[in-house]
Amino acid sequence: MSLASKQSSQPLITSVFLDSHSSHSALSQALLELSQCQSIYSGNLDRATATIVYSVVKNLGTTSCQAWLYSDDRSTFKSVAYYGAADSNRPNQTVQVADHGDYFSNLAQRNCLVVDTDSSIASQSNGVAYPQTNSQTKASSDGRHSVSLPYLSEQETCITALIEIPIYHQAQVIGIVCCTQHHSPRVWQAAEKSFMASVACLMAVAVSHSKLQQQTKILNKQKRQLTLEMIEREQAEKAWQESQCFIQGILDASTNILYVNNFDSGKNYYVNGYMKKILGYSSEEIQQLGAQFLEQITHPKDIKIIHETRQRLARSNSGTIIENEYRMQHNQGSWHWMLCRETILQWHPDGTPLQLLGTATDITVHKENEEALQQQNKHLTALARVDALTQIANRRVFDEFLNQAWVAHNHTPLTLILCDIDYFKLYNDTYGHQAGDECLRLVAQALKKAVKRQPDLVARYGGEEFAVVLPNTALPGAKHVAQSIQTVVQELEIEHRLSAISNYLTVSLGIATALSTTSGSPQELIAAADQGLYQAKSDGRAQFSVAHTE
Repeated sequence: MSLASKQSSQPLITSVFLDSHSSHSALSQALLELSQCQSIYSGNLDRATATIVYSVVKNLGTTSCQAWLYSDDRSTFKSVAYYGAADSNRPNQTVQVADHGDYFSNLAQRNCLVVDTDSSIASQSNGVAYPQTNSQTKASSDGRHSVSLPYLSEQETCITALIEIPIYHQAQVIGIVCCTQHHSPRVWQAAEKSFMASVACLMAVAVSHSKLQQQTKILNKQKRQLTLEMIEREQAEKAWQESQCFIQGILDASTNILYVNNFDSGKNYYVNGYMKKILGYSSEEIQQLGAQFLEQITHPKDIKIIHETRQRLARSNSGTIIENEYRMQHNQGSWHWMLCRETILQWHPDGTPLQLLGTATDITVHKENEEALQQQNKHLTALARVDALTQIANRRVFDEFLNQAWVAHNHTPLTLILCDIDYFKLYNDTYGHQAGDECLRLVAQALKKAVKRQPDLVARYGGEEFAVVLPNTALPGAKHVAQSIQTVVQELEIEHRLSAISNYLTVSLGIATALSTTSGSPQELIAAADQGLYQAKSDGRAQFSVAHTE
């Protein structure tokens, strides 16, 4: 800084020192008001950080203030809030941590970074000179410093003052809050530094509440899913029990035919009155039928079973009961299913059967309901394999199908595509959960439209994510399917006015192909597709990215 510059800035600096007591009181009051702001504890991180950076600029009178946070895997540094004159540095800007190793390594070892009118270089709070590699500062003749920090835009690198405070959460640096002065000289006062340190603490509080809200949402979602599954299971069990009770009620209310026959000739000795009620034959009519009367009214296809039953009875012990089902004809021509239970009533002195005692129960309605129950059980089984909201295959079916495809296609390529609706949470927040549910249904049907091949599977993977399994499909075919998916979703023209990339709903896709399934596991294919989806989102969304399995 030149002598003239220092002289011109002296009155301002002196004024700052004279007003230090009043400034401290004002900043304390501002900090109190900020700490009572409900947005900080709302769980909405965007709103909370925006409120905080605005308060910093408003109360410190700086040119700008911005907040940056590490990604969950700490591989990137993302801008989450900005307020000031420079339009180039807005939220959603990112910095790769690996590209600025010295800066991020030093960030965890200091409490603050301060540059002001009296600084010749950037310094840490402990007074040690900051390394020149990634945050070099150089004072010019007009009192401004040229500062190289990885998150500053080109418009912000030439400043007159800067203060950067790390944000700590659970004893770990999770980001920074930084404010800059671009034109007028400035010396940071102790109250201002203290104010910024407190702001960093409030940032940490906002992050903590945001994480708590996310965890709460996940738990609530799991609870809702568990409740839904319990309801579906209870409904399925109730339907099954009602069907069983219905059939049992029919059996309990039905009447039985009782008959006694000669074992050798099959001539009837006795039949009760229920024969007339059930099959329309009187006792006299049965007697007139003569020998083997049962064979005369039994369906031709069932006569063989009658003879086999007689042979088994002839070899049986006393008290053995053998039952079989036969179709018997009503005297008006209709066929009835009868459940016959037979045993030997009397034996010859030589131990051969003499008389046969049998009961016949009309199970025609039972047989019809049994078939209906089988159809109902098939329907319930199908329902248990379909996602209730989107009416496509659910996660259970996806897991089974992928495992089967992995085993069946060990010498052919197997492709998995994971599809995620871009900014779906924002869509839900904007249009409501009912519109969100309808959006999921439309996207699911669009995916089924795009994936036309019979062996392929479209399933709901979870939340707003869908999975497409493509057996015997190499990478070129998978890319074609991914493009078809994006096209059909775009053709839906679902409005999404707050999306950062389009006025309409878009999807991101991750593709992974296993050229052979003789080694590895389906989980590795899922992990690769998930990595591809992550890359597609990182690259800007509304696109697909290919990840490779090992």
